[in-house]
Amino acid sequence: MTRPRTVRSLVVAAGGVALVGSLLGARLLGPGGGGGTDAAGKFAPGAGKDAISTVVLGTADSDPGPVDYALPPILQSGRVAEVFVHQGDEVKAGDRLYRFDSKILEAKLVEAERAVDSAKAKLAEAQGAADLHATAVALQAETVKAAETSVRLAREAWQVGEWHKKEYYKSTRVPTDRWPELLKNEPELFDLYVKHARAEAERDLAKAKLDAVKAAQEKQLARVVAVAEAEVKRHQAAVDEARTAVEMCTVRAEQDGTVARVLAGKGGTMGVGSRAPALILIPAGPRVVRAEVEAEFAYRIGTNQIGRAVTIHDFTDPKVSYQGRVRGPLGDAFLPRRGSEGALIQNETRVLEVVIEVPDAAPPGKPPLRVGQRVRVNFSP
Repeated sequence: MTRPRTVRSLVVAAGGVALVGSLLGARLLGPGGGGGTDAAGKFAPGAGKDAISTVVLGTADSDPGPVDYALPPILQSGRVAEVFVHQGDEVKAGDRLYRFDSKILEAKLVEAERAVDSAKAKLAEAQGAADLHATAVALQAETVKAAETSVRLAREAWQVGEWHKKEYYKSTRVPTDRWPELLKNEPELFDLYVKHARAEAERDLAKAKLDAVKAAQEKQLARVVAVAEAEVKRHQAAVDEARTAVEMCTVRAEQDGTVARVLAGKGGTMGVGSRAPALILIPAGPRVVRAEVEAEFAYRIGTNQIGRAVTIHDFTDPKVSYQGRVRGPLGDAFLPRRGSEGALIQNETRVLEVVIEVPDAAPPGKPPLRVGQRVRVNFSP
């Protein structure tokens, strides 16, 4: 991409300044050379005489860099329904930035919620049937208990009747060897025996019914309930997915920061092919200066500069200055630029990028170091 003439002139001027700086302070910039530091980048005694030399131009940036917010990944295209922030607003992580129209996704959410209600009704029906079955099992179990009680009472009545007969035989001096035969022919004892046998039969029948009730529906109802529960979970997952899709239509700040530009307006549309972002956010936190050294003079900035203290002056007002320190590694790259619509473009001049940390981007009594602000960098202790 062709750089505007004004920017090209600025870069040429930067190169000229760098060249003058290199001629006036070659030892300052030479790899492994002085400039107030030794080979390890620490300050050396008597370095003040080489300290002042404007060597490069730079651009203030955030660390990490500005973040572009565009179309939510849930949408292929969309219409901006609301914009909640303006340029220069400070936001916190989680604050709303803008919202895309979500009527279609909201309709899907309502449909999914209705499906959940239907699935819950079927689950309640299945659970009701299971409850009725459980009640039937419990009642039949009580019937078995009652039948066992009847058997016990019938046996006791039979035993009592037989004891009375034996006492009678004893009182009338009936020989004991005749008692078994006599007992068999006693009508009262025979009636008690029949009642006991009938009670045992009723008990066995009650147990058989209990087993039949359990076996007939227990497994089937358990499967029905399990399937109904699974359907509720499946539809609930669809609701969660639909709700998340609706929520994603509202784009929120991922970190604290300042709104640099708002490029999306209410009623505007965006698609996956849109070049310009909807909004650019500058993260809160420390600032850095990306100092640009033209490739022709890049050899003069060596690793000895890493850790070196520098003074940063505003390009238009040299009286405004900030303190920083060179951070490595030094990189050979094309520095990014933004076009008029906020889209990223590339710098055509190959440069050596020197990142300078600025721990205090807003010293007392001075304006804050703004992202995009042009500065001059003086390598000085």
